[in-house]
Amino acid sequence: MNHSISEANHRRPAPDVVALGESMLTLRTRRDQAAFEWEVSGAESNVARYCAAFGLQTAWVSQVGTDLAGDLVLSVIEGAGVDVSGVRRLSDRPTGLMLKEATADALKVRYYRAGSAASAMAPPISAEVGRAPKILHLTGITLGLSCTCNQLIQSLIEDRSRSALISFDINWRPSIWAQGDPPNALREAANQCDIVFVGLDEANDLWGANTTDDVRTLLPQPETVVIKDAGNGAHADLGSRRYFVPALDGPVVQPIGAGDAFAAGFLVGVLRHDRSVEAALRLGHIAAMSALSQHNDVGPLAEDATIQHLLDLSPEDWLSASLDPTHTHDKAPVPHSLRDWLVDRRKRPR
Repeated sequence: MNHSISEANHRRPAPDVVALGESMLTLRTRRDQAAFEWEVSGAESNVARYCAAFGLQTAWVSQVGTDLAGDLVLSVIEGAGVDVSGVRRLSDRPTGLMLKEATADALKVRYYRAGSAASAMAPPISAEVGRAPKILHLTGITLGLSCTCNQLIQSLIEDRSRSALISFDINWRPSIWAQGDPPNALREAANQCDIVFVGLDEANDLWGANTTDDVRTLLPQPETVVIKDAGNGAHADLGSRRYFVPALDGPVVQPIGAGDAFAAGFLVGVLRHDRSVEAALRLGHIAAMSALSQHNDVGPLAEDATIQHLLDLSPEDWLSASLDPTHTHDKAPVPHSLRDWLVDRRKRPR
């Protein structure tokens, strides 16, 4: 049996950004292996949470189970200011799970998402998407998650009436592609979208692309192709003009979530800075540093004054700029233990 959180979507104004895709409960071991901490992970909801932190009206569309994991996922995402009324709850399928194992040498990540509620997404989808957001954000993860998810992404890309712009992050995850031709499928989907995000390393793995020119040749149709070159910086190719902004200096704890944060910052720049590409790229780097500087996929943004200061820097001063968002905010962190979450939930008015 399927359950919807709300049926009154049509009365609210259209959001700035709608992100669609799976989110999972994530358990993370500490290096001493003494206990688990938990968080919520998911490329698309990461983008939605960062966009909401920047002040955009944001919604997340997906499916989760009617289990405790689904409760936790919804609680965190909704608590970040994201509209989750377009999320369906399925009683016959579980919420996906991710395990992060911290070792002395690396961070190992394992997914348990086969047969999850989100993997059963199929067209037609929630009316939330039908409210015509300014940007609909999709990723290659959902494209490869299942046959029905693939059909859903294709239908959303083909129906141009659903949003002003479609944003697509390649998000290459080899482990989820059990069938098909991922390089060709991702390339075809991306070429039908307006804004595409891809890492240079992803482009090399998928298509053998070694340079930004190679990537643009493979993706000639999008209005904007943003190519992330790890710690070096990011390029934005608008066809007639290209831009490059070096990455910010700052503490790097772990890289997971940084690409999603970057995408969110760039989309905020598209909507709020009169399409200033340099500002959008800078906002991408500012948001990415939020994810890089701490263990969770989504971290606290720097204060507004700090962000504005970084946006106002000359290109020369930007080269020497650094940012540690963990030292420039006063926002309460998301609880990291199940006990804390349960205590917090009991305090809420019913």
